[in-house]
Amino acid sequence: MKTLINQLQNFTRYLSAFCIFFLSLFIIMDIFGREIFSAGLPWAQKLSVYLMIWAGFLGSAQTNLKGAHLRPEIADKLWPESKKSLFHRLRHLFTSIFNFGAMYYSIEYVLESKEFGDTSPILGDFPLWIVQAVIPLSFLLMGLSSLIFSINEDIAPNAKREVH
Repeated sequence: MKTLINQLQNFTRYLSAFCIFFLSLFIIMDIFGREIFSAGLPWAQKLSVYLMIWAGFLGSAQTNLKGAHLRPEIADKLWPESKKSLFHRLRHLFTSIFNFGAMYYSIEYVLESKEFGDTSPILGDFPLWIVQAVIPLSFLLMGLSSLIFSINEDIAPNAKREVH
């Protein structure tokens, strides 16, 4: 399971790096085009925004994989030390259920957007469902990692962390 977590981390890391690289490249090309040739790339800014959306959602999945997401820690202090492993497993399980639920509804949203034919006129009628597809993808990645952590809490990033 640790191998799967590492593969998910690499997937999100490389895909978000790809998005950041190309959004930076498009913005630089647009700026140089406007400053040197007095004509920028009209699609560069909008496409860069879409790539930033992808990078942001993938970043949330990466944060979940690293255990660096925000969560209330008050309950950590309320459980006896002997029950903390159970508490963390339950926390990961409920987080997984929430993420899979959010994935379901985000799939519904993306399918509805595709059915309605939502497009970006700036990008030549680019289908917006492609941009929106990162939403269920990120919830899938977060749900899967949380499910894995609920099964094997020892590989969870914060499993060895002391609670003060």
